[in-house]
Amino acid sequence: MANTMTGRVLLIGNVEEIPSKSGGEPFKKRVVVLNCTHSNYGDVYENYPSFEFSGKHVDDPAAFAVGEIVTISFALQGTKYQKSANDPVKYFNTISGYKIEKYQRGGQTQQQAPPPPQPQGVQSPAPQPGKDDDLPF
Repeated sequence: MANTMTGRVLLIGNVEEIPSKSGGEPFKKRVVVLNCTHSNYGDVYENYPSFEFSGKHVDDPAAFAVGEIVTISFALQGTKYQKSANDPVKYFNTISGYKIEKYQRGGQTQQQAPPPPQPQGVQSPAPQPGKDDDLPF
């Protein structure tokens, strides 16, 4: 099952370009923040996850606007960093979005599968009245 989260778009950031250290194409990324705040038994739980779209998905959020309700599919990625051998190791997480789509209430999909075909088998003979088949039920 894919990791997904649904919420109202709070922010769609501009495309950021990070220069390549080797002089190649710059790395491009865009941040999308959702408002996933919910209430439970009178308490309000604020939740504003930030998703990073990069590579071939960097332009995907451009089709949406602030205020729309969307579902984002994402992957969690972790990075280990140590500046030098004497420094402590640090770990960083990135939530990488790879799909953003308009929220479909009730899990509906855009195309519905056709109904399964009805069996075209041979019909069993109708029971004859007055015949006892000796079954205990």
